Amino acid sequence: MIIKKLPTLLMLSVTVLWLTGCSDRIGMAEQAMAEVRNQPAQAIEPPPKAELVEDFVYSANMLRSPFLPPSLVNAQSPTAAIDGVRPDITRTKEPLEQYELTQLTFSGMIISPEGQQYALVQRPDGSVASVKVGDYLGLNDGRIVEITPTQINLIEIVPDSRAGFVERPQSLVSPIS
Repeated sequence: MIIKKLPTLLMLSVTVLWLTGCSDRIGMAEQAMAEVRNQPAQAIEPPPKAELVEDFVYSANMLRSPFLPPSLVNAQSPTAAIDGVRPDITRTKEPLEQYELTQLTFSGMIISPEGQQYALVQRPDGSVASVKVGDYLGLNDGRIVEITPTQINLIEIVPDSRAGFVERPQSLVSPIS
């Protein structure tokens, strides 16, 4: 009879020893946490003092830009920027000039019976407008110079780094080629 109960007693004793080992670990962890909690708080080091930085006045703004080669500096002299390209502020803005080019989508091209080419441009609200060469679109005074079956080519007038303006080519490309 004792032989039959031997495996059961053995399992029971192993389980008791195992649970006793767990309670010792838990007790040791609780004891270590209590010791940490009972230690006095350590002082925090104060942040370093802020250093005062002397103001710097940039006085080379009228000199040649180090980022442009001399050949471009001569071509873009300050007098050329003053007398050169400027947006026409007296011109009445067209409806598609209230959108960025990234908001507009070139939908296609149609040709009138007279041979005039028109481009179809979709606005962000989904409505479609027709434009022709010479019309304006985009926020940077973009004048349409060419309409092809896949894109609208335009010239924008954008601010220059020298407080003037330059013309920059831009395209509104059809998403489906």
